[in-house]
Amino acid sequence: MKNNFKSRPCALFAALSLLMPAAAVSADLEEIVVTGLKRESTVMETASAITALSASDLAAKGLSDIRQIQYAVPSLHFGESYNNRNISIRGIGGFLEQPGVITSINGVTQSNDASSQLGQLDLDRVEVLRGPQGTLYGRNAVGGAVNFIAASPTDEVYGKVMFGLADFDQTSAEIVLSGPISDSIGVRLAASHLDAGEGWIENLMPGNDDLMKGEKTNVRLIVTAELSDSLDAELLLGRSEQTGRWTHWAMIKEDIPFGVATFLPAVSVRDNPEGDPILSTEEPHKVYMRGPTSTDREMEIYSLTLNWDLEDFSVKSITSQQDWSNAEQTPADSTSSGILMRSSEGTNKTFSQELTLSGQTDKLNWIVGGFYMDDERTDMLDIQFQENIAFGFAPFFNNSRPLYENEVTAVFADATYSMSEDVRLGLGVRDTTEKKVHSTFAAGFMPFCGGAEPFIQKWEDSQTTMRASAEYDVSENSMMYVSYSEGFKAGGANNGDCNAPYSPETLEASEIGFKASLADGSATLRVAAFQYDYSDFQILQVKNFAANYLNADEADITGIELEFTSAIGDRWLVNAGLTILESEYGKFLQEDLSVFNGVPVQIEGNSLNNAPDMSMIIGVTYDTELGSGGNLALSLDAAYRSRVYFREFGNRLDSQDGYAIVNFNANWVSADEDYAARFFVSNLTDEAHVTGMYALQTTYGRQGTWNMPRQVGFEVTKFFGAR
Repeated sequence: MKNNFKSRPCALFAALSLLMPAAAVSADLEEIVVTGLKRESTVMETASAITALSASDLAAKGLSDIRQIQYAVPSLHFGESYNNRNISIRGIGGFLEQPGVITSINGVTQSNDASSQLGQLDLDRVEVLRGPQGTLYGRNAVGGAVNFIAASPTDEVYGKVMFGLADFDQTSAEIVLSGPISDSIGVRLAASHLDAGEGWIENLMPGNDDLMKGEKTNVRLIVTAELSDSLDAELLLGRSEQTGRWTHWAMIKEDIPFGVATFLPAVSVRDNPEGDPILSTEEPHKVYMRGPTSTDREMEIYSLTLNWDLEDFSVKSITSQQDWSNAEQTPADSTSSGILMRSSEGTNKTFSQELTLSGQTDKLNWIVGGFYMDDERTDMLDIQFQENIAFGFAPFFNNSRPLYENEVTAVFADATYSMSEDVRLGLGVRDTTEKKVHSTFAAGFMPFCGGAEPFIQKWEDSQTTMRASAEYDVSENSMMYVSYSEGFKAGGANNGDCNAPYSPETLEASEIGFKASLADGSATLRVAAFQYDYSDFQILQVKNFAANYLNADEADITGIELEFTSAIGDRWLVNAGLTILESEYGKFLQEDLSVFNGVPVQIEGNSLNNAPDMSMIIGVTYDTELGSGGNLALSLDAAYRSRVYFREFGNRLDSQDGYAIVNFNANWVSADEDYAARFFVSNLTDEAHVTGMYALQTTYGRQGTWNMPRQVGFEVTKFFGAR
């Protein structure tokens, strides 16, 4: 670490006491109530780094899922590779089924990182909590949490119908119906559908269709009921489906001399008897893919939330059942040869129960609770080669996991005590126990231990995490806090070897923050400086077609964040965010599998994956009333990320250069507020960047996933009932 970096927070906070807004402002900013710390408070009152996006923010900028939301929160990053999806915050993320950032829907934790990425629908707000949340959220919240909060049934009849058209032959529709059906029961039904007739990844292989196209459907029903004066309930039923060709795997950096290229002279390309050269391309948003590609994903979620308010305390229960399935087929080599076909199927059934008791006195705000989860998974990966002249047959590899069951129990307590009117102290602790059963079986061309029967492992992990904080109200409109918190990412067993289970990774985090409301509430400033110390850091390898985790020794992250929002006059709104990171791996000899037989490389001092040194956002909105009485809001938003490394070897071939994404939105609302329209241009400058990358000894290049190119579209919405 550079010594001068650690001195920056002190200078920064000293400067804050002198900060005054440069422009005259008059409008008050909306205060968003959040529940990320399992208590109601506003963003400015919460002694934690948290960003909240309201329903109006989401609608005005078309932030429908995490792919767009990442450009509104500077520390938040989202990437994809194969069918794996990774959310990272402050450089902390995960791989495959081991998320480093927890996601939840109305308080229901998503056990599978992939399932949470299906389209989010009709939201009241999104909360992004930064830093380890090991006390209140437990396992896999080492980097933070992203909470999706659905809109609730309304007291009066309300509804809307939206229809949209956009580039790539995309047609979208959304409907919301909400209102009471009796004095004590309310209902809200929301549904959306996207039909993408053209793919935005062009397949250059003749006779093979483009990629990133198909259909997506989401339906959710929420029923709320006041069962008595002190007891209310919420029932949530939801289903999401994706079908089509929603996976692509492009050649990012071609390197023919290694990997499967050693088999190429012996490949019998039956569809190419003339012996034409094998083709690939590094051009963005284009790929050579021979063979079938299909995606079929389904998710169902059922949850029941009960709130019982008693005289001295409240009881809250969240019971949920989630079913997730994912089946995909795609050529894995990203060339015209079609030598390597990849098929995968997986299921995930999760039951969870959380019970909390909370209360508040003049000086003490407290919560205690327990959590239980039973998570059962099965999955299969099948790799099929073309017929090979050297072997005289078509080699194949099958890696199955008939069962992976994880039973989690946890108890936790957290409290904040007011020492005086201006000073508060917080303390929290959580104890978690995991009991796991893991079975794996492989067959085919690649060698595997365990013989003809599945290899079964059983073990138990326990972890205790804590937090401590101090808050000080500097003035009526500003506060400071310091905190220490711990988090951990669960360990597990690799699906593809017979090694001992890998260990959980743990993190110790220190943070100091400052929040202020300026210029009579028309501007807000939030700043945080933090230091992370990792132990048993988990690193992913993909070797012989199977993903394998290893525990490295340690890793460190130091950073500063700044968020600023200001309403200037009645028409202008400016928001900005900045994150500066310094990250490095500790001493660890890692095998670089971009070479066919692998080469050991010392990664000490290299930057962490998905941890750019700088992330920045800036947005400007101009709001004006039209002569017709309607309203028009024009917004331009930009997000910048410096160089991002996807692998830990410090090799620029494994990275994405710095890039900027610019989005434009024009929102019109009629004078009677019965109609609205949105014209948008996403990725205005048509910037191409990589969202995820692998370099494997079983292929012949660095392969990955591209972001979506520029898209132009519009939406028209009809409202009815109370708004």
